[in-house]
Amino acid sequence: MKILSLILKIAAVLLALLVLTLAVILVPPHMQIRKVTPPIPQAEQLQALGSVSDGPVSIRYINTSTQALGTGHLGHTVFLIEWADGRVFMIDAGMDRLHAEEFAALLKKIGRGGDVDIHGVLPDLLGGATQRVMGAGFTHLHIDHAQGIVPFCVVRGPGATLYQTEFQRDLHNFNTKEAAALVAGSCLAAGSLSGEGVQTVDGFPGLGVIAAGGHTPGSTIYVVVVQGHFWVLAGDTTNSKADLLSNTGKGFVYSTFLVPENTGRLKKLRLWLSELDAREDMTVIISHDIDDIQSGNMMEFSR
Repeated sequence: MKILSLILKIAAVLLALLVLTLAVILVPPHMQIRKVTPPIPQAEQLQALGSVSDGPVSIRYINTSTQALGTGHLGHTVFLIEWADGRVFMIDAGMDRLHAEEFAALLKKIGRGGDVDIHGVLPDLLGGATQRVMGAGFTHLHIDHAQGIVPFCVVRGPGATLYQTEFQRDLHNFNTKEAAALVAGSCLAAGSLSGEGVQTVDGFPGLGVIAAGGHTPGSTIYVVVVQGHFWVLAGDTTNSKADLLSNTGKGFVYSTFLVPENTGRLKKLRLWLSELDAREDMTVIISHDIDDIQSGNMMEFSR
């Protein structure tokens, strides 16, 4: 009995230490992200982006790698917006081969992913368009969206400008610090955004930037108007388009322990994005839902 009592006491101490450790790690990022609640614009506030006469002529995607999931496929996408003079604005950067393999192995280990198909490194997939990338942004600073900036910069060198909201630039947690450091130390020069709400980017008419929060403190939504159609790039607001339309979150374990999320904020964002997607002139894109992207009207980039 004494031995059992000792074992129970040790177990209780270890459990208390585990709870304390988790609290130290998780409470600060949860408190931080709950403070990021900028106003969510209405559809009418986006309309001004379409009033310019020299807006983008195309928006296309690159899928750097694809991993089989139980319900479909997970893609790591990069979005390229092009103007008539050939200038390109790039959103997200995917990962190089090593990081894509590590990411896929992790998902496979926890039983969420199958085999991965790596399509190439970003500058190779971009080809000659690499040098035409003049502006860049990120939906958020998780490594699977940002690590590809490293091989991109090896080829591109200086000449492109980074545009971030203040939230993305200044607020980080244990899931975003690594990618934030990569981006800050990259070849991208620091740019500035103007105003609040739907922010515009100097030199890139027809492109809007919206601080969103919810998934990470710096999560950002981009709105691109091409020939009167509004493309809303919603990052990882949800895992899939189906989850968006059904207003389904990512689950307690994911949102509490793996990636501290503001689930209340995400619910509001999903409802708003669903309303936008229901309009004939707007399409919401979820970054990882490559099946939905490929079945839609956005063209894939070809070198």
